[in-house]
Amino acid sequence: MSTPTQDRSAGREATLGELVAVATRDMSLLVRQEINLAKAELSQQALSAGLGAGLLVGAAGLGVGALIAVTIGLGELFTWAGVERFWSYFLTALLYVVVAALLGLLAARRLKKLSPPERTLQTVRDDIAWLKHPTAIGGSGANHSNGRSASRQQDTVPVR
Repeated sequence: MSTPTQDRSAGREATLGELVAVATRDMSLLVRQEINLAKAELSQQALSAGLGAGLLVGAAGLGVGALIAVTIGLGELFTWAGVERFWSYFLTALLYVVVAALLGLLAARRLKKLSPPERTLQTVRDDIAWLKHPTAIGGSGANHSNGRSASRQQDTVPVR
C-alpha cells in the first residue's frame, strides 16, 4: 500500500483516512520521543539528587557513629589540657556543630543544582507551537535539537 506522501507526489490527493493515519502515527512518535527525552533528563537529575541525599546520609551517619567515641575522646583531651570537664565537653559539642554545618552546606549546594528538565520543556513548547501552526516549515517547531526535525518534515503531509 502506498503512503499518502507517495500518492500526493503521483498526483492523487490523500484521503481523509490516510491523513488521519499519518497524523496519528506522527503524534504517537512525538509522544514517545518526548517521554524518552524526559526519562533521560530525569535520570540525570535523579543521579544528582541521589548524590545529594547520599551526602546528607553520610553526614548523619558520621555524626551518630562518631558522636560517642569522639565526644569522650575530645572531652578528655581538653580536660587533660587543663580545661574544666564541663567546658571541655562544651567545646567538643561546639566543634560538632561546626562540622555538621559544613556538611549541611555542602549537601544544600549540591541539591540546589537540581533543575527542571529544560530540554524536554522546550521541545514540548516547540511541539505545541508547531501543532498550532503546522504549515510553518522551518519555524520553531521544526528545529529541535534532538534530531527530530528531519523525521517530522519527512513523515508529515504538507497542508494546502
